[in-house]
Amino acid sequence: MTETIAGIRIPDSTMAREATQLVRDVVSDVVYDQCRRVFLFGSLRGEQEGLAFDPELLYVGAMFHDLGLTEKFRTTHQRFEVDAADEARRFLLSQGINQQETETVWAAIALR
Repeated sequence: MTETIAGIRIPDSTMAREATQLVRDVVSDVVYDQCRRVFLFGSLRGEQEGLAFDPELLYVGAMFHDLGLTEKFRTTHQRFEVDAADEARRFLLSQGINQQETETVWAAIALR
């Protein structure tokens, strides 16, 4: 089911649904809602600035950006942002996303 908020269509592909489920399984409702807001604000700002972006990659990046705060994805040897970026990389590659696009999402999460 396609959902639109503030004129922004929430991605509803298989990849987006799997990303959503992964996040829902490990974060609280508060963090989940905050991740969706990151996607919405990023999309709105990108549109406002006239930027070309892939909504699905932005969605995965936004949804995964705090996964490193969770017990399941947190490590003790790197920053939580890098833990989150590493999981986004693993997920995107498993979905068949190419290396360049995957590394763009990784950098957006890890270097924020």
